[in-house]
Amino acid sequence: MSIECQMYLNKNQTLKRFLHENPRYYKILNRDPSFIYELDKIMREKYKLTLPDKLDRFKNKLDMFSTFIDIFN
Repeated sequence: MSIECQMYLNKNQTLKRFLHENPRYYKILNRDPSFIYELDKIMREKYKLTLPDKLDRFKNKLDMFSTFIDIFN
């Protein structure tokens, strides 16, 4: 694995954990170091770290908070 990939993984612990959980990506990453950016996208989709996922979680929390306020009033 290239040094740039290793440095990128050390900065991004979530991606590093994802790579440990899915070792099949090591082979691809060793052959193509630019795959790390694609791997980052895959990880974000799997762990639901994309912007739409975050907005959806925020909306759910607001709905829950609104429901609690309605109950207590």
